[in-house]
Amino acid sequence: MTPSRTMDIEGFTNAAKDLAEILLDAARVSIVAHIDADGICGASIASTALEREGIEHSVRFVKRLDETEIARINGDPADVVWLVDMGSGVYSRISHPCACVTDHHLPEAGVGQSKTRGRVNLLSFLQKHLNPHLFGIDGSLHISGAGTTYMVAREMAEKNKDLAPLAIIGAVGDLQDSAVCRLMGINKQILEEAEKQEKMTSIKDIRIFGRETRPVSKMLQYSTDPILPQLTNDAASCERFLARLNIPLVDGEMWRSWVDLVFEEKRKIASALCHHLLDSGSGHWAVKRLIGDVYILKDERPKTALHDAKEFSTLLNACGRYGEGYIGMKICKGDRETALQMGIRLLQNHRGNLADAIAVVKEVGVTRGRIVQYFHGRDEILDSIVGIVAGMVLGSGEVAMDIPIVAFAYSEENKVKVSARATRELVRKGLDLAEAVKRASEKVGGIGGGHNIAAGATIDSGKEMQFIEEIERIIEEQLSLRLNE
Repeated sequence: MTPSRTMDIEGFTNAAKDLAEILLDAARVSIVAHIDADGICGASIASTALEREGIEHSVRFVKRLDETEIARINGDPADVVWLVDMGSGVYSRISHPCACVTDHHLPEAGVGQSKTRGRVNLLSFLQKHLNPHLFGIDGSLHISGAGTTYMVAREMAEKNKDLAPLAIIGAVGDLQDSAVCRLMGINKQILEEAEKQEKMTSIKDIRIFGRETRPVSKMLQYSTDPILPQLTNDAASCERFLARLNIPLVDGEMWRSWVDLVFEEKRKIASALCHHLLDSGSGHWAVKRLIGDVYILKDERPKTALHDAKEFSTLLNACGRYGEGYIGMKICKGDRETALQMGIRLLQNHRGNLADAIAVVKEVGVTRGRIVQYFHGRDEILDSIVGIVAGMVLGSGEVAMDIPIVAFAYSEENKVKVSARATRELVRKGLDLAEAVKRASEKVGGIGGGHNIAAGATIDSGKEMQFIEEIERIIEEQLSLRLNE
Protein backbone atom coordinates (compact mmCIF):
# COMPACT_ATOMS: atom_id res chain seq x y z
CA MET A 1 0.00 0.00 0.00
CA THR A 2 1.62 3.25 -1.10
CA PRO A 3 1.03 6.60 0.60
CA SER A 4 -2.34 7.90 -0.54
CA ARG A 5 -3.04 11.47 -1.62
CA THR A 6 -6.03 12.12 0.66
CA MET A 7 -5.98 11.84 4.43
CA ASP A 8 -7.87 8.85 5.75
CA ILE A 9 -8.09 9.56 9.49
CA GLU A 10 -10.84 6.97 9.98
CA GLY A 11 -8.80 4.29 8.24
CA PHE A 12 -5.76 5.17 10.33
CA THR A 13 -7.79 4.93 13.55
CA ASN A 14 -9.36 1.61 12.50
CA ALA A 15 -5.91 0.21 11.72
CA ALA A 16 -4.79 1.25 15.22
CA LYS A 17 -7.74 -0.72 16.64
CA ASP A 18 -6.75 -3.79 14.63
CA LEU A 19 -3.19 -3.61 15.88
CA ALA A 20 -4.39 -3.11 19.47
CA GLU A 21 -6.42 -6.32 19.26
CA ILE A 22 -3.37 -8.26 18.08
CA LEU A 23 -1.29 -6.96 20.96
CA LEU A 24 -3.98 -7.64 23.55
CA ASP A 25 -4.08 -11.29 22.45
CA ALA A 26 -0.33 -11.73 22.86
CA ALA A 27 1.22 -13.59 25.79
CA ARG A 28 4.68 -12.15 25.23
CA VAL A 29 5.85 -9.08 23.30
CA SER A 30 9.32 -7.85 22.35
CA ILE A 31 9.45 -4.07 21.89
CA VAL A 32 12.23 -2.82 19.60
CA ALA A 33 12.50 0.97 19.52
CA HIS A 34 14.69 3.69 18.08
CA ILE A 35 17.18 5.42 20.39
CA ASP A 36 16.00 9.02 19.97
CA ALA A 37 13.47 10.93 22.08
CA ASP A 38 10.58 9.93 19.83
CA GLY A 39 11.55 6.26 20.04
CA ILE A 40 12.03 6.38 23.82
CA CYS A 41 8.63 8.04 24.30
CA GLY A 42 7.04 5.47 22.00
CA ALA A 43 8.68 2.57 23.85
CA SER A 44 7.50 4.03 27.17
CA ILE A 45 3.94 4.24 25.87
CA ALA A 46 4.07 0.69 24.51
CA SER A 47 5.63 -0.75 27.67
CA THR A 48 3.16 0.99 29.98
CA ALA A 49 0.16 -0.13 27.92
CA LEU A 50 1.34 -3.76 27.98
CA GLU A 51 2.26 -3.57 31.66
CA ARG A 52 -1.24 -2.40 32.55
CA GLU A 53 -2.69 -5.43 30.77
CA GLY A 54 -0.31 -7.83 32.51
CA ILE A 55 1.35 -8.79 29.22
CA GLU A 56 4.92 -10.01 29.57
CA HIS A 57 7.28 -7.92 27.49
CA SER A 58 10.85 -6.75 27.00
CA VAL A 59 12.26 -3.52 25.53
CA ARG A 60 15.34 -3.10 23.36
CA PHE A 61 16.66 0.17 21.94
CA VAL A 62 18.59 0.10 18.65
CA LYS A 63 20.25 2.68 16.40
CA ARG A 64 19.08 1.14 13.14
CA LEU A 65 17.61 -1.98 11.62
CA ASP A 66 20.64 -3.46 9.91
CA GLU A 67 21.00 -7.06 8.74
CA THR A 68 22.03 -8.27 12.20
CA GLU A 69 19.09 -6.64 13.93
CA ILE A 70 16.61 -7.79 11.30
CA ALA A 71 17.84 -11.37 11.73
CA ARG A 72 17.43 -11.02 15.49
CA ILE A 73 13.86 -9.78 15.03
CA ASN A 74 12.98 -12.57 12.62
CA GLY A 75 14.21 -15.17 15.10
CA ASP A 76 12.63 -13.61 18.19
CA PRO A 77 10.64 -16.25 20.15
CA ALA A 78 8.04 -13.72 21.39
CA ASP A 79 4.47 -13.96 20.08
CA VAL A 80 4.72 -10.38 18.81
CA VAL A 81 7.64 -8.10 17.96
CA TRP A 82 6.50 -4.49 18.27
CA LEU A 83 8.69 -2.15 16.23
CA VAL A 84 8.39 1.42 17.51
CA ASP A 85 9.52 4.49 15.53
CA MET A 86 11.18 2.19 13.02
CA GLY A 87 10.43 -0.70 10.71
CA SER A 88 8.48 0.83 7.82
CA GLY A 89 11.57 1.22 5.66
CA VAL A 90 12.48 -2.49 5.84
CA TYR A 91 9.09 -4.08 6.44
CA SER A 92 9.34 -6.47 3.49
CA ARG A 93 12.51 -7.98 4.97
CA ILE A 94 10.91 -8.83 8.30
CA SER A 95 9.65 -12.40 8.36
CA HIS A 96 8.64 -12.78 12.01
CA PRO A 97 5.15 -14.36 12.13
CA CYS A 98 3.75 -11.32 13.92
CA ALA A 99 5.81 -8.15 13.56
CA CYS A 100 3.74 -5.06 14.41
CA VAL A 101 5.00 -1.65 13.35
CA THR A 102 4.08 1.78 14.70
CA ASP A 103 6.28 4.09 12.67
CA HIS A 104 6.05 7.44 10.90
CA HIS A 105 9.06 7.34 8.58
CA LEU A 106 8.50 7.04 4.85
CA PRO A 107 7.64 3.39 4.01
CA GLU A 108 9.65 1.48 1.43
CA ALA A 109 8.42 1.75 -2.15
CA GLY A 110 5.64 -0.65 -3.09
CA VAL A 111 4.66 -1.55 0.47
CA GLY A 112 1.40 -3.47 0.38
CA GLN A 113 1.34 -3.87 -3.39
CA SER A 114 2.66 -7.43 -3.65
CA LYS A 115 0.53 -9.35 -6.15
CA THR A 116 1.30 -12.58 -4.34
CA ARG A 117 -0.59 -11.50 -1.25
CA GLY A 118 -4.02 -13.01 -0.94
CA ARG A 119 -6.93 -11.05 0.47
CA VAL A 120 -6.54 -12.54 3.96
CA ASN A 121 -2.78 -11.96 4.00
CA LEU A 122 -3.21 -8.37 2.83
CA LEU A 123 -5.69 -7.74 5.66
CA SER A 124 -3.16 -9.22 8.08
CA PHE A 125 -0.49 -6.93 6.66
CA LEU A 126 -2.60 -3.83 7.12
CA GLN A 127 -3.48 -4.81 10.66
CA LYS A 128 0.17 -5.07 11.62
CA HIS A 129 1.63 -1.99 9.95
CA LEU A 130 0.49 1.39 11.26
CA ASN A 131 2.12 4.28 9.46
CA PRO A 132 0.45 7.64 8.76
CA HIS A 133 1.92 7.84 5.25
CA LEU A 134 -0.09 4.75 4.28
CA PHE A 135 -3.24 6.78 5.01
CA GLY A 136 -2.22 10.01 3.31
CA ILE A 137 -1.09 11.64 6.56
CA ASP A 138 2.24 13.46 6.69
CA GLY A 139 4.41 11.56 9.15
CA SER A 140 6.99 14.33 9.28
CA LEU A 141 4.48 16.95 10.48
CA HIS A 142 1.17 15.51 11.69
CA ILE A 143 2.17 12.61 13.95
CA SER A 144 5.39 11.08 15.24
CA GLY A 145 6.41 7.52 16.06
CA ALA A 146 5.39 8.05 19.69
CA GLY A 147 2.07 9.48 18.52
CA THR A 148 1.43 6.51 16.23
CA THR A 149 2.22 4.18 19.15
CA TYR A 150 -0.09 6.21 21.39
CA MET A 151 -2.95 5.73 18.92
CA VAL A 152 -2.60 1.97 19.44
CA ALA A 153 -2.24 2.24 23.24
CA ARG A 154 -5.36 4.39 23.39
CA GLU A 155 -7.30 1.66 21.59
CA MET A 156 -5.95 -0.97 24.00
CA ALA A 157 -7.57 0.81 26.97
CA GLU A 158 -9.24 4.16 27.70
CA LYS A 159 -6.97 4.68 30.71
CA ASN A 160 -3.98 4.92 28.39
CA LYS A 161 -5.07 8.41 27.37
CA ASP A 162 -2.95 9.61 30.28
CA LEU A 163 0.06 8.72 28.10
CA ALA A 164 -0.77 11.53 25.66
CA PRO A 165 1.97 13.85 27.05
CA LEU A 166 4.63 11.33 26.04
CA ALA A 167 3.33 11.41 22.47
CA ILE A 168 3.67 15.21 22.49
CA ILE A 169 7.21 15.07 23.89
CA GLY A 170 8.09 12.61 21.13
CA ALA A 171 6.60 14.88 18.45
CA VAL A 172 8.45 17.93 19.77
CA GLY A 173 11.65 15.89 20.01
CA ASP A 174 11.18 15.06 16.33
CA LEU A 175 10.77 18.80 15.59
CA GLN A 176 7.23 18.36 14.33
CA ASP A 177 6.30 21.75 15.78
CA SER A 178 9.07 23.55 13.89
CA ALA A 179 7.42 24.00 10.48
CA VAL A 180 4.73 26.47 11.59
CA CYS A 181 5.86 26.94 15.21
CA ARG A 182 3.07 24.77 16.58
CA LEU A 183 1.79 21.20 16.41
CA MET A 184 -0.81 20.34 13.79
CA GLY A 185 -2.86 17.43 12.52
CA ILE A 186 -3.24 14.39 14.77
CA ASN A 187 -0.55 15.82 17.06
CA LYS A 188 -2.95 18.66 17.87
CA GLN A 189 -5.73 16.18 18.68
CA ILE A 190 -3.41 14.27 21.01
CA LEU A 191 -2.43 17.55 22.68
CA GLU A 192 -6.10 18.34 23.27
CA GLU A 193 -6.50 14.97 24.99
CA ALA A 194 -3.53 15.76 27.24
CA GLU A 195 -5.00 19.17 28.03
CA LYS A 196 -8.43 17.71 28.88
CA GLN A 197 -6.74 15.54 31.48
CA GLU A 198 -4.90 18.63 32.80
CA LYS A 199 -1.56 16.96 32.10
CA MET A 200 -0.28 19.60 29.67
CA THR A 201 -0.90 23.13 28.60
CA SER A 202 0.05 25.03 25.48
CA ILE A 203 1.05 28.70 25.72
CA LYS A 204 2.26 31.37 23.32
CA ASP A 205 5.80 32.29 24.26
CA ILE A 206 9.31 32.64 22.97
CA ARG A 207 10.36 29.41 21.19
CA ILE A 208 14.09 29.62 21.83
CA PHE A 209 15.42 26.53 23.58
CA GLY A 210 16.27 26.89 27.28
CA ARG A 211 13.33 28.91 28.59
CA GLU A 212 13.31 26.92 31.82
CA THR A 213 16.90 26.01 32.61
CA ARG A 214 19.27 28.42 30.87
CA PRO A 215 20.14 31.96 32.00
CA VAL A 216 18.47 34.42 29.65
CA SER A 217 21.78 35.53 28.13
CA LYS A 218 22.77 31.90 27.44
CA MET A 219 19.36 31.21 25.94
CA LEU A 220 20.00 33.98 23.39
CA GLN A 221 23.62 32.98 22.87
CA TYR A 222 22.76 29.43 21.85
CA SER A 223 19.68 30.28 19.78
CA THR A 224 19.68 28.60 16.37
CA ASP A 225 15.95 28.72 15.59
CA PRO A 226 15.90 31.49 14.69
CA ILE A 227 19.53 32.50 14.36
CA LEU A 228 20.04 35.88 16.03
CA PRO A 229 22.65 37.79 13.99
CA GLN A 230 25.43 39.30 16.14
CA LEU A 231 23.96 37.51 19.17
CA THR A 232 24.04 33.77 18.42
CA ASN A 233 27.39 32.34 19.59
CA ASP A 234 28.44 35.68 21.12
CA ALA A 235 28.10 35.72 24.92
CA ALA A 236 29.32 39.29 25.41
CA SER A 237 26.93 40.70 22.79
CA CYS A 238 23.98 38.92 24.42
CA GLU A 239 24.83 40.41 27.82
CA ARG A 240 25.17 43.90 26.30
CA PHE A 241 21.87 43.46 24.47
CA LEU A 242 20.05 42.68 27.74
CA ALA A 243 21.89 45.45 29.60
CA ARG A 244 20.63 48.02 27.08
CA LEU A 245 17.11 46.84 27.89
CA ASN A 246 17.78 47.15 31.64
CA ILE A 247 17.11 43.44 32.18
CA PRO A 248 18.90 42.20 35.35
CA LEU A 249 20.77 38.97 34.62
CA VAL A 250 20.82 37.81 38.22
CA ASP A 251 18.51 37.81 41.21
CA GLY A 252 20.71 37.74 44.26
CA GLU A 253 23.18 34.97 43.46
CA MET A 254 20.90 33.15 41.00
CA TRP A 255 20.99 33.58 37.24
CA ARG A 256 17.57 34.48 35.88
CA SER A 257 16.01 32.28 33.21
CA TRP A 258 13.24 33.33 30.84
CA VAL A 259 10.53 31.93 33.12
CA ASP A 260 11.83 34.14 35.97
CA LEU A 261 11.07 37.31 34.04
CA VAL A 262 7.90 39.33 34.50
CA PHE A 263 5.61 39.90 31.52
CA GLU A 264 6.89 43.40 30.80
CA GLU A 265 10.50 42.18 30.68
CA LYS A 266 9.55 39.38 28.29
CA ARG A 267 7.62 41.80 26.09
CA LYS A 268 10.56 44.20 26.00
CA ILE A 269 13.04 41.49 24.98
CA ALA A 270 10.74 39.96 22.37
CA SER A 271 10.05 43.35 20.81
CA ALA A 272 13.75 44.23 20.74
CA LEU A 273 14.59 40.86 19.15
CA CYS A 274 11.99 41.41 16.43
CA HIS A 275 13.49 44.81 15.57
CA HIS A 276 16.99 43.33 15.76
CA LEU A 277 16.11 40.55 13.31
CA LEU A 278 14.53 42.97 10.84
CA ASP A 279 17.39 45.47 11.12
CA SER A 280 19.86 42.64 10.55
CA GLY A 281 18.15 41.64 7.32
CA SER A 282 16.80 38.33 8.61
CA GLY A 283 13.33 39.14 7.33
CA HIS A 284 9.82 38.44 8.54
CA TRP A 285 10.36 34.67 8.29
CA ALA A 286 12.83 34.76 11.21
CA VAL A 287 10.57 37.08 13.21
CA LYS A 288 7.66 34.69 12.81
CA ARG A 289 9.79 31.87 14.24
CA LEU A 290 10.54 33.79 17.42
CA ILE A 291 7.12 33.35 19.04
CA GLY A 292 4.99 30.21 18.91
CA ASP A 293 3.41 27.45 20.95
CA VAL A 294 5.40 25.88 23.76
CA TYR A 295 4.19 22.84 25.65
CA ILE A 296 4.29 22.66 29.43
CA LEU A 297 3.95 19.50 31.55
CA LYS A 298 1.80 20.61 34.46
CA ASP A 299 2.84 17.81 36.84
CA GLU A 300 6.55 18.63 36.58
CA ARG A 301 8.46 21.20 38.61
CA PRO A 302 9.10 24.57 36.93
CA LYS A 303 12.69 25.45 36.02
CA THR A 304 13.59 21.81 35.44
CA ALA A 305 14.42 19.93 32.25
CA LEU A 306 11.06 18.14 32.50
CA HIS A 307 8.70 21.11 32.66
CA ASP A 308 9.04 22.12 29.00
CA ALA A 309 8.43 19.44 26.32
CA LYS A 310 11.35 20.65 24.21
CA GLU A 311 13.80 20.39 27.10
CA PHE A 312 12.30 17.05 28.19
CA SER A 313 12.89 15.64 24.72
CA THR A 314 16.49 16.87 24.74
CA LEU A 315 17.09 15.04 28.02
CA LEU A 316 15.72 11.85 26.45
CA ASN A 317 17.92 12.29 23.40
CA ALA A 318 20.93 12.56 25.69
CA CYS A 319 19.98 9.20 27.21
CA GLY A 320 19.36 7.36 23.97
CA ARG A 321 22.35 8.68 22.05
CA TYR A 322 24.71 7.25 24.66
CA GLY A 323 23.18 3.80 24.88
CA GLU A 324 20.98 4.55 27.90
CA GLY A 325 17.51 4.43 26.38
CA TYR A 326 16.34 2.48 29.43
CA ILE A 327 17.21 5.45 31.65
CA GLY A 328 15.11 7.69 29.43
CA MET A 329 12.24 5.22 29.56
CA LYS A 330 12.39 5.10 33.36
CA ILE A 331 12.18 8.89 33.43
CA CYS A 332 9.17 8.78 31.08
CA LYS A 333 7.53 6.20 33.37
CA GLY A 334 7.94 8.40 36.45
CA ASP A 335 11.35 7.78 38.03
CA ARG A 336 12.34 11.15 39.47
CA GLU A 337 15.18 9.85 41.62
CA THR A 338 18.05 7.69 40.34
CA ALA A 339 17.04 7.65 36.65
CA LEU A 340 16.51 11.41 36.52
CA GLN A 341 19.86 12.09 38.16
CA MET A 342 21.58 9.81 35.67
CA GLY A 343 19.69 11.46 32.82
CA ILE A 344 20.83 14.91 33.88
CA ARG A 345 24.45 13.72 34.02
CA LEU A 346 24.07 12.27 30.53
CA LEU A 347 22.61 15.59 29.35
CA GLN A 348 25.58 17.50 30.74
CA ASN A 349 27.92 15.06 28.99
CA HIS A 350 25.87 15.38 25.79
CA ARG A 351 26.23 19.16 25.77
CA GLY A 352 29.98 18.83 26.20
CA ASN A 353 30.21 16.35 23.35
CA LEU A 354 28.17 18.60 21.07
CA ALA A 355 30.47 21.54 21.83
CA ASP A 356 33.51 19.38 21.08
CA ALA A 357 31.86 18.14 17.86
CA ILE A 358 31.19 21.68 16.65
CA ALA A 359 34.86 22.46 17.28
CA VAL A 360 35.80 19.44 15.13
CA VAL A 361 33.59 20.69 12.29
CA LYS A 362 35.24 24.12 12.47
CA GLU A 363 38.62 22.40 12.27
CA VAL A 364 37.88 20.06 9.35
CA GLY A 365 35.66 22.56 7.58
CA VAL A 366 32.49 22.18 5.53
CA THR A 367 33.00 21.47 1.83
CA ARG A 368 30.51 22.92 -0.63
CA GLY A 369 29.64 20.77 -3.63
CA ARG A 370 27.25 21.48 -6.50
CA ILE A 371 24.02 20.65 -4.66
CA VAL A 372 25.04 19.76 -1.09
CA GLN A 373 27.64 20.74 1.49
CA TYR A 374 29.31 18.12 3.65
CA PHE A 375 31.82 17.36 6.39
CA HIS A 376 33.37 14.20 7.83
CA GLY A 377 33.61 13.82 11.60
CA ARG A 378 35.76 10.71 11.21
CA ASP A 379 36.07 9.04 14.62
CA GLU A 380 36.09 12.40 16.42
CA ILE A 381 32.29 12.75 16.33
CA LEU A 382 30.09 9.98 17.68
CA ASP A 383 27.90 8.40 15.03
CA SER A 384 24.95 8.67 17.43
CA ILE A 385 25.10 12.48 17.53
CA VAL A 386 26.40 13.39 14.07
CA GLY A 387 22.84 14.11 12.87
CA ILE A 388 22.29 16.57 15.72
CA VAL A 389 25.62 18.20 14.91
CA ALA A 390 24.65 18.50 11.24
CA GLY A 391 21.44 20.28 12.22
CA MET A 392 23.33 22.62 14.54
CA VAL A 393 25.87 23.48 11.85
CA LEU A 394 23.13 24.13 9.28
CA GLY A 395 21.37 26.41 11.76
CA SER A 396 24.52 28.20 12.93
CA GLY A 397 24.45 30.94 10.32
CA GLU A 398 28.04 30.06 9.39
CA VAL A 399 27.25 27.81 6.41
CA ALA A 400 24.92 28.09 3.43
CA MET A 401 21.25 27.43 4.11
CA ASP A 402 20.20 27.24 0.46
CA ILE A 403 21.55 23.69 0.07
CA PRO A 404 21.31 20.61 2.33
CA ILE A 405 24.14 19.46 4.57
CA VAL A 406 25.46 15.90 4.72
CA ALA A 407 27.55 14.68 7.64
CA PHE A 408 29.65 11.54 7.98
CA ALA A 409 31.07 9.78 11.03
CA TYR A 410 32.78 6.44 11.41
CA SER A 411 30.61 3.71 12.89
CA GLU A 412 31.32 0.10 13.81
CA GLU A 413 32.73 -2.61 11.52
CA ASN A 414 34.11 -0.38 8.74
CA LYS A 415 30.79 1.39 8.37
CA VAL A 416 30.03 5.09 8.10
CA LYS A 417 26.96 6.83 9.51
CA VAL A 418 25.43 9.39 7.14
CA SER A 419 23.12 12.16 8.35
CA ALA A 420 21.49 14.73 6.08
CA ARG A 421 19.60 17.87 7.10
CA ALA A 422 17.78 20.59 5.17
CA THR A 423 15.51 23.58 5.71
CA ARG A 424 11.74 23.82 5.32
CA GLU A 425 12.29 26.22 2.44
CA LEU A 426 14.19 23.53 0.51
CA VAL A 427 11.44 21.01 1.21
CA ARG A 428 8.89 23.48 -0.16
CA LYS A 429 10.98 23.68 -3.32
CA GLY A 430 10.70 19.92 -3.83
CA LEU A 431 13.53 18.41 -1.79
CA ASP A 432 12.85 15.02 -0.21
CA LEU A 433 15.86 13.86 1.78
CA ALA A 434 14.18 10.59 2.74
CA GLU A 435 14.01 9.53 -0.89
CA ALA A 436 17.39 11.02 -1.79
CA VAL A 437 19.28 9.41 1.09
CA LYS A 438 17.54 6.07 0.59
CA ARG A 439 18.31 5.91 -3.13
CA ALA A 440 21.88 7.18 -2.79
CA SER A 441 22.72 4.78 0.04
CA GLU A 442 21.25 1.80 -1.81
CA LYS A 443 23.25 2.75 -4.89
CA VAL A 444 26.46 2.36 -2.90
CA GLY A 445 25.32 -0.81 -1.12
CA GLY A 446 23.99 0.79 2.06
CA ILE A 447 20.63 1.34 3.70
CA GLY A 448 18.86 4.57 4.63
CA GLY A 449 15.67 6.61 4.93
CA GLY A 450 13.94 9.11 7.18
CA HIS A 451 11.94 12.27 6.55
CA ASN A 452 11.87 14.87 3.79
CA ILE A 453 13.79 17.34 5.97
CA ALA A 454 16.09 14.95 7.85
CA ALA A 455 17.36 11.51 6.92
CA GLY A 456 20.15 9.07 7.67
CA ALA A 457 21.94 6.03 6.30
CA THR A 458 24.71 3.55 6.89
CA ILE A 459 27.22 2.87 4.12
CA ASP A 460 30.58 1.14 3.78
CA SER A 461 33.65 3.16 4.72
CA GLY A 462 35.38 4.53 1.63
CA LYS A 463 32.16 5.14 -0.31
CA GLU A 464 31.48 8.63 1.03
CA MET A 465 32.33 10.54 -2.16
CA GLN A 466 30.38 8.08 -4.28
CA PHE A 467 27.42 8.73 -1.97
CA ILE A 468 27.85 12.51 -2.41
CA GLU A 469 27.87 12.13 -6.21
CA GLU A 470 24.68 10.06 -6.10
CA ILE A 471 22.76 12.28 -3.69
CA GLU A 472 23.67 15.41 -5.63
CA ARG A 473 22.34 13.83 -8.82
CA ILE A 474 19.10 12.79 -7.08
CA ILE A 475 18.52 16.16 -5.38
CA GLU A 476 19.22 18.01 -8.62
CA GLU A 477 16.60 15.80 -10.25
CA GLN A 478 14.07 16.49 -7.46
CA LEU A 479 14.47 20.27 -7.60
CA SER A 480 14.41 20.35 -11.40
CA LEU A 481 11.18 18.37 -11.51
CA ARG A 482 9.49 20.84 -9.15
CA LEU A 483 10.72 23.81 -11.17
CA ASN A 484 9.30 22.27 -14.37
CA GLU A 485 5.85 21.53 -12.88
